[in-house]
Amino acid sequence: MKTAVKSSRPTSHNESATLRLDRRLAIVLFALFLGLYSRTLAPGLLFGDPGEFQFAAWRFGLAHPTGYPLYLLLGGSWQHLAALFGSDPATSLNAFSAFLTAVAVALFYLAVLAWLPTRTPSARIAAFFAALLVGVNPTLWSQALIAEVYALHALFIALFLLLTARLTPSPLHPVTLSPLPLLLLSSLLGLSLTHHRTALFLLPGFLLWLFWRDKQWWQKGREWAALVGGLALPQLLHLYIPLRSRVEASPWLYPRLGAETLALYTPTAQGFVDFITGSVFAVSFLSPAQALARLPEAGNFWLLHFTWPGLALALLGLVVLLRQGRWPLLLLTLPAALLLQIFNLFYGIGDIYVFYIPLYLFAALWAACGVEWLIGRTQGWRMPDAGQQADDESRNSQLATRNSQPALWFALLLLLPASLFLTHLPALDQSDNRVAGQLWARILAAEPPDDAILVSNDRNEIVPLYYLQAVEGKGLGLTGLFPLLTPEERFADVGAVTATALAAGDRPVYLIKTMAGLEAKFDLEQAESPLIRVVGSVGEDEIGQRLDLAYGPLALLGYRTDPAGGGQTLSLFWRVAERLGADYTTSVQLFDGGGNRLAQDDRPAGGVFYPSSLWKVGEIVRDSHPLPAGALAGAARLQILLYTQPDLSHLAPPLPIPLP
Repeated sequence: MKTAVKSSRPTSHNESATLRLDRRLAIVLFALFLGLYSRTLAPGLLFGDPGEFQFAAWRFGLAHPTGYPLYLLLGGSWQHLAALFGSDPATSLNAFSAFLTAVAVALFYLAVLAWLPTRTPSARIAAFFAALLVGVNPTLWSQALIAEVYALHALFIALFLLLTARLTPSPLHPVTLSPLPLLLLSSLLGLSLTHHRTALFLLPGFLLWLFWRDKQWWQKGREWAALVGGLALPQLLHLYIPLRSRVEASPWLYPRLGAETLALYTPTAQGFVDFITGSVFAVSFLSPAQALARLPEAGNFWLLHFTWPGLALALLGLVVLLRQGRWPLLLLTLPAALLLQIFNLFYGIGDIYVFYIPLYLFAALWAACGVEWLIGRTQGWRMPDAGQQADDESRNSQLATRNSQPALWFALLLLLPASLFLTHLPALDQSDNRVAGQLWARILAAEPPDDAILVSNDRNEIVPLYYLQAVEGKGLGLTGLFPLLTPEERFADVGAVTATALAAGDRPVYLIKTMAGLEAKFDLEQAESPLIRVVGSVGEDEIGQRLDLAYGPLALLGYRTDPAGGGQTLSLFWRVAERLGADYTTSVQLFDGGGNRLAQDDRPAGGVFYPSSLWKVGEIVRDSHPLPAGALAGAARLQILLYTQPDLSHLAPPLPIPLP
């Protein structure tokens, strides 16, 4: 006679209740993190890429390569919808990131739960813990507060993990992969590729996952068509780029420079390819030695975002997955994680830290697997059975302890995200970040001429001007210039940019801030703060005492002295015959007739913003040094020396100059 075995699969009623509970927990996570991100949200206009997205999305125009067409379409629609309720476009696009990130955290919880083998309380605790870990991840949190593309990128990763989990068969969850679900998955991957290129690293794991599901899938024409079509069709979104590259949609791509208009987008097939591949602003890849030198930085990133306990849980999760043979999840995530980590070591970009966001999601998922295994092990400790000699009070006490274990585990696990939250909240809080708006309010309040050219050494500082022009209609005649605006030599550095602005004709040129060292190349005068008027370039007519002495690759044309406060300023005038290739410090020394040193001043030639490594062949550079009052009057000899620090290598032997 056979004994009936009770199925471990939940009944339809229980399954429905389970799904409702999971959805409610996901909604709780969404509300929790939307509240956190809204509380710490940047309140308005921003510098740099976020500021660029704030105006480009509003106009449905172009941002910098690689274009981000999906983000601009979605973000612009969100901005215009929010404007109906009185929200300004800058703040509303920041809020868009908060919304997307909160959705990503909620979906990530559901994805983690779907990848765990059971829907027990321990599984929910593990998934909830992983979602909290992701929600307070410092880098993802920072991107949730500003108008940036990485919130949508994280949402794509979470959704991809959720859908692949739902389409992964198990003994209790048989599911077939027909062409339609495959088309949906590949379309999601293709869409994420149009948004951020690092989604490409998901593809190898996705293909391995497909082979695990069906080793013959590649022999089936409909599956091939679904895969290729899903990946390819979303790429049509890139047609947005040539369609919105015109001056009426993206006027900031066509700055006016005198009689010339700069075209920052080339409307040709090659220009289109260069734009969507990002080769316009190509970043070089590092050598293997340089990549290895980045390993400590990568280790610091991981430790900062997970701490040692979090990293231990992620490693434990990987071990559990390997020991239990849970190959679908391993095949899907491990190749992507390894490829992206290697890429991050080699990719020479300053803000490489944001490229770690998908890695953090994978690691949090692995940590959830480790947590679920740990809770299961403690709950698996055997209770005394009825045949054992144990009184009722003892058995009831052990049963109560066992039933309270999930709550104890949750309280213990909560310490890690709580620690991350408290540690990083002060630094991440953007709620008082009004710097960009305040700077440009001061600049416009200084009333620069309507046709002025405004110069900065930093693109990020000029970006808010485009927002004011494109969204608020302010300063429409102004042109903002900065280094590397184009790859041309005339935009190579702030000195070259300022010279280019002066050469543009009779338009007035202003610096938007003090940049110590530019007085070596230009005659400057203080305008209404914070503006500084660029009067012209330093010329030979400013020389007081003519010399024309050779000094290595330089020629000392002469010098001039001027009173300055209670002392004097000695200005040397150099003509550059050859590029120096290094930053030199100039030493000015005064000696009396007996060879005694009366005074000395050593300071970097060209200061911070125009050091000698940037000096151009043929130009005249002024090298100024303060000296005590009367020092020149009692001096018989002036000695000049240029040297590098810290090795004190001389550009040429000391140059002695008899004084009249």
